[in-house]
Amino acid sequence: MGIKFFGHHLLDEGKLTAEQLSEAVDYQNSKNLSLGQIAVREKLLTAKEAELINNKQQTLDKPFGEIAISLGLLSEIDTDEILETQKQEKVYFGEVLILKGFMSEELMNKELNKFNQEQEEESIELNEDVDDIDQDAVIKNTIIVLKTLYTRVIHDHIKLVAINDKYKERSGLIALQKMRGNLNLDFAIQTEDSLSFAISKELLRTEFHEIDDIVQDIICEFANIVLGNIAVKFNEWSVDVDLTPPSIIPEEIFHMQEYNTFDFTTTHGNLTLYLKI
Repeated sequence: MGIKFFGHHLLDEGKLTAEQLSEAVDYQNSKNLSLGQIAVREKLLTAKEAELINNKQQTLDKPFGEIAISLGLLSEIDTDEILETQKQEKVYFGEVLILKGFMSEELMNKELNKFNQEQEEESIELNEDVDDIDQDAVIKNTIIVLKTLYTRVIHDHIKLVAINDKYKERSGLIALQKMRGNLNLDFAIQTEDSLSFAISKELLRTEFHEIDDIVQDIICEFANIVLGNIAVKFNEWSVDVDLTPPSIIPEEIFHMQEYNTFDFTTTHGNLTLYLKI
């Protein structure tokens, strides 16, 4: 069964086609604006200022509003107003399905109740597995940082769906980076091609349709953003660490069995986190 998003559930159940799912997600994304987009629309920030804050988020594990306030670009009142506007304008996936005529409200609610019940059962089992991992908080903090930065930088949803499934088939770029010092940590992420394109588009504001050198560099940079923020946290805890440059590793020479593996699903595709301490 597996933890998944509601749209993927409907696709698996044959209630939506892949084309309908893609159209609904695109429509929802076009309506649910980021804080920066709202601030620019309301003329509280310029596009250049919003881009500056977004770039800062790639290296700082802090919310958009907090960074904007620290830079003197927004007041606390402005930030609260933007957050409230974002909340009021939020469009839910189920609403889009009804608006687009892809399913009735009755069927949508029926499937949503079924989905929520299944996911609650899966989440209980998954949370128990997470609690069983004892790595002095390193792994748990790495997962938290990855999920937080993915959401803030890529503006997408992400869920942890499986732990240490050594037999699952995976595909996509593998970006490996190492942390050395008082703590030795090998860190890698693997992104499906569709997700690699989505991350590249978000970070470079350009459409990509093939895995070229630029896409590979961007996935390495995203890995560097995540591990860089983890290193900052460790340094705050008086753990001295340095990072090696990230690089793309061919699947055939990457020894997955040596790592703790954590599989995530996103709107754009699957992501796997590999950790070896």
